[in-house]
Order: sequence, then C-alpha cells, then structure tokens
Amino acid sequence: MPANKYHFVEYWDFPGYSPEQVFEVLANATLLPEWWKGVYLEAELLEAYFEPTFGARVRVKARGFLPYELEFELESMRLEPGQLVEVKASGDFDGVWRGKLVDYGYGTKVEIDWRVSVNMPLVRYLSPIFKPFFEWNHNWTTPRGEQGMMAYLAEKHGRSPLHALPLAA
Repeated sequence: MPANKYHFVEYWDFPGYSPEQVFEVLANATLLPEWWKGVYLEAELLEAYFEPTFGARVRVKARGFLPYELEFELESMRLEPGQLVEVKASGDFDGVWRGKLVDYGYGTKVEIDWRVSVNMPLVRYLSPIFKPFFEWNHNWTTPRGEQGMMAYLAEKHGRSPLHALPLAA
C-alpha cells in the first residue's frame, strides 16, 4: 500500500439511541462542526437540499492535533435510513467513509470503514517517514467524534449524555 494511503476501522457506540436517530445526524454533513467540535471547523453546503440526499455535496475544513488543516468535499454516495451512510471525499483527501449502523437492542453501534489517500502535499510527501504520526493524528480525532456526537444526541433529545465527557486537549 502506498505510504499516503490510509485505512481506519473504528466502532462508535450510542447506547439509548436508535439507528434512525444516529442516521439523522451522520447523514447530514453540514452538522459536523456542531458535534465534532474542534476537528471539523467548517461545513459549507454546495447546493440546497432539505434533507440528506444522494449526491449532496458539502465542502469541509478539518484539523487534528497536528498543526495543519485539510480541505475536502464530501459527497453522499449511499444513504439507507437507519442502516448506512457512505460518502466520497475529494480534495486533500480522496476516498470513501462508510458507517454501517447496527441496532443491538439498547442502542446503536456504528461500524466505520475509512479508506483514504491523502493528497495534501505536506502529508503525502512526509507519509513514508511520518505515517505513524499521521495515523496518531487521525486517532486523536476519533474519540472526539464519538463523544461529540453523544453529547449532540443527548442535547437534541433532552437526555443526559452518558458518555459525553470532555477530553483533554
């Protein structure tokens, strides 16, 4: 695998929330800065729509712990309510992010598969040497996404955020 290609498999857990409730948030990329705070800095809708739909595109700006930002577009490729969200990334990232939602009786687990090539010159050229640091940078963002989404869901549904404890920077 070329050094600038990355593959991440992650599992997020949302006890007390149905797959439909989780899908409603995951399928709307314009909400990313609202729940994945400090990582997704901006999300600009590129065409008007009233609900998440196939082909909808959003331009985003994101960062991790390391001092650089990534800009890319997300395009909805597959949206199966309560079951699956799949988006294509292009720009500083090229790849596919796929979240499969699984109802386990008392909540929802999201099985995430993120296959991406990083095109940003800094990361692309330094990946042969610094790939473990770039992977660590991605892994720094992951719990912030899961916990941020838990807090967002709790606020939206008027509940106590069971797992939404703040992380140290």
